[in-house]
Amino acid sequence: MAVLVAPVMGEDDGEMADFVGGVYRHGKVAVVLDRDTALVDGKIVLRDGDVFITPRGAYSNDRGTYSGPDGIVVRDGDVFTGKTGAVIGSECFYFGGGQQKIVLTGTRVNIRKP
Repeated sequence: MAVLVAPVMGEDDGEMADFVGGVYRHGKVAVVLDRDTALVDGKIVLRDGDVFITPRGAYSNDRGTYSGPDGIVVRDGDVFTGKTGAVIGSECFYFGGGQQKIVLTGTRVNIRKP
């Protein structure tokens, strides 16, 4: 019996991953627990619709334009541009804007018979 463990992202988990990776410019490691909950360096980030509640305050999202305590960040595809520069997201790595961040998402175990 073979066991395959692969990271997967639900439909809305991607929005939380993009927020903590590309918009929220704090921390080095983020773990997305579900579509509405993540941990950034051990501190909780919550999502309620288009609002993200973080240790630094609340951020809102209006069609890819995020506003919050750190200013405005505009998303265009995989690029997030704000006052601290641009961040480029690729899979679970986000680079730029004075940071590098790893974003881990949930896992699913698939059991397959050989």
